Amino acid sequence: MTTIKAERASPAVSVIVATARDAGCQRLVKAMREQFAACPETSYEIVLVLDGCPRYPWLSDNDDEIRTIVLPQRLGIARARNIGIGASRGKLLAFLDDDCVPADTWLPELLRLSDEHRGHTAFGGRVIGTAPSNLFSQLRDQVYYYETFGPWYTASSSSADVLGAPYVNGGNCAYRREAILGSGGFDALLPAYSDVELGRRLALHERAVLSPQMAIHHDHPGDFRQYMIRCWRSGRARAVLWRYRDYRQDSPFAVGRGIAANLMWNNAVHRRRRITASPLRVVAVLTCQEIVHGIGYAYALLGSIAGGRGPRSRAGDAKGVGVAPGTP
Repeated sequence: MTTIKAERASPAVSVIVATARDAGCQRLVKAMREQFAACPETSYEIVLVLDGCPRYPWLSDNDDEIRTIVLPQRLGIARARNIGIGASRGKLLAFLDDDCVPADTWLPELLRLSDEHRGHTAFGGRVIGTAPSNLFSQLRDQVYYYETFGPWYTASSSSADVLGAPYVNGGNCAYRREAILGSGGFDALLPAYSDVELGRRLALHERAVLSPQMAIHHDHPGDFRQYMIRCWRSGRARAVLWRYRDYRQDSPFAVGRGIAANLMWNNAVHRRRRITASPLRVVAVLTCQEIVHGIGYAYALLGSIAGGRGPRSRAGDAKGVGVAPGTP
């Protein structure tokens, strides 16, 4: 079921949200309305793609700012985002997760970045965990984001724009319309890392801008089980990136070398120092992380070999750094 309002002039910004959580989505929509109300000169629409869940009761058919698409079955975040792209009309296509709240500076920063950096095609910023003392939230921030984007990403004092990035986080990003349409959108084959792969394909190491002020507050995985599920999915995704897309940074040799380095050195020497929990517990969880990541990788790789090579529509060895080896 698709509810689409009569066509009007293209808005300046389309905010696309692939959602399956009622309360989180309502919180996000409220926050975005408040930000756009503070910038009345900026036209907008919010495109909600309900990924296999019933239509939320608080949505109205008479809301001119919200376009709602209800998918009859769950398709996954990459496909849901691509459907949102097809339904959107904005000049900037922004993506937010339904378990986040944008900082008050999010929209002004996005508008500033797109105006001041006209030669760049993608814009993003920090993803700040809502539970900074939680071990698994810290691991996400101080391991994955720290090693992928650099120390500035987790430093509260950072303020300068950062030109170039391996990718822009799919839960906090925006693309110029022509760029993402020309790219074909997110790779729906991937169980995770579709934003990482898009960053490689669009060469965002040369075409992206990140601002520490274009930030969101995000609910990171809060327990061991949720965190390990992320590690498993990330391992599977890297196997797909190697097997079907031929990215050399995701080859068995590269993944194995990264896991070995983390197990033998990085976890105990470097990573644990950035986490406030007990060193023993940090190293134990990081060890499980590497093992589960590697098992997920091997499982997907062996499954793809047993089932044949499969599609290869987006092969290539992109120049992007990719992701920190062995991290979720």
